[in-house]
Amino acid sequence: MTFSFKSLDFFRRVKRELVPEITEVSWSGSVLSVLAAIGMLFLFYTEFVNFTTIETESRLLLDKYKDPKDDTLQLNFNMDFPHLKCDFAKISATNFMGTHMAGMALRINKVHLDMAGKAIARHEERKKPLQHSQNEVHEGPVATKGLTEEKFHSTLQDHSVTLVSFCVSNYIWCDMLDPVWEKSAVQLSDEKALGSDYLMAKVNCSDPSAAPLCREEGVDTYPSIRVYRKGAQGKEHEAYHGERSVAAITAWASHIIQQGHDVPAASKVVDADADGSVDSHNGVGCRMSGTLKVQKAPGMIRIKADSDGHAFDWTTMDVSHTVTHMSFGPPPPGHQDQVTPPHIKDAVGAMNGKQFSSAKDVPTTHEHMLKVVPHRIVLPHARWSTQSQEQSVLPPMEGFSYVFHSNNLQKVGEVPEVRLNYDILPYTMQFWYKQDTLYDFLTQICAIVGGVFVVSGIVWRILDKVARFVAGGPEPGKMPY
Repeated sequence: MTFSFKSLDFFRRVKRELVPEITEVSWSGSVLSVLAAIGMLFLFYTEFVNFTTIETESRLLLDKYKDPKDDTLQLNFNMDFPHLKCDFAKISATNFMGTHMAGMALRINKVHLDMAGKAIARHEERKKPLQHSQNEVHEGPVATKGLTEEKFHSTLQDHSVTLVSFCVSNYIWCDMLDPVWEKSAVQLSDEKALGSDYLMAKVNCSDPSAAPLCREEGVDTYPSIRVYRKGAQGKEHEAYHGERSVAAITAWASHIIQQGHDVPAASKVVDADADGSVDSHNGVGCRMSGTLKVQKAPGMIRIKADSDGHAFDWTTMDVSHTVTHMSFGPPPPGHQDQVTPPHIKDAVGAMNGKQFSSAKDVPTTHEHMLKVVPHRIVLPHARWSTQSQEQSVLPPMEGFSYVFHSNNLQKVGEVPEVRLNYDILPYTMQFWYKQDTLYDFLTQICAIVGGVFVVSGIVWRILDKVARFVAGGPEPGKMPY
């Protein structure tokens, strides 16, 4: 027996001259063929769309204790406080037990903001505490002028520079400043070179005739020493934060008076004694940014005003703020944005760009509750890979996302502050990409082609038999009797 390679042909053709004898064409067959081709193209299109579409799936994984070194979490923040001065803004961290020092500051930066919210200069903490005069006595005549709401603004325009001390009665630091302020005014008046186009004044915010003025000027700290220059716009001023002694105030005031009223903004940041610490500046707000290491346990970050040498008027204290950035964990690599699902990307910085405003003349505490969720993103593998979608040869990208809810507490006697309550959940959300592999796509295409031909052939056969049965004609291949 002779073997022929042609005998392996599975696709044998009917001889062309026999085609008219054993086949026939019909309108029904043509219509069905067109419909089958349209159905095949539609199924091919949907399968191609499904092949090119990448979806994400997720599941919860219970966290396991790994290493004692992994017991802390990094918090990254950047917040603007338009009415809280950097000189008083303090940040602290506590855990759910109320223990202080639950966070470690890796880097905290403060930048002074002017009334327009523009950055002025970086705030540097003093290397040594201020030594305010506590036992000064002034027995001479009163050398300063007392101001009330009625004549305050007109008085400011009568002098090139006006230095004003805002105080309240029967407060220890104000009582200590009063003789220092009077003595400083006397010494300045003896310096002929300074001229007379300036004024040393004081305002008693406890006096009913001056209390509205203090509220209008936004005085929330006592004592407050301010500089008002002639021609300044609105409530523009500079505040003194140096040592409250006769020598320090006299040296600083001499520098300010010599500057006059027409000075550039950069010159309003003054270090009169050249010790590296700013004595006065025109900043009214603060931009706080940095990194904290907090315990991986429920805790709270608190931001509020605090000072050992001042008293605060909590009724006018305003801790309104804008969150420019708030995230947990180390900064992600640059390529992570390209593979992170959009809803996870939004949750990584859920508070970014949010503004929170305090009510006017009502002490308002802003409380934010953050639920932090660790997440792991399994990177997609190649289309031709046969591995599971939940596995990848590349290391997964890990990070933290969160959701938050905010609440304003308005209560008389409540110290206004910002509270960031956080809670790290004990499970990880794992995400991976669901996508068809190349061999799945090719298999589906073959199934579509073969399936459409088989189904259309069956349908045509049934329709043909029904049509012949109704017409009473013989079935194909059978001779009529």
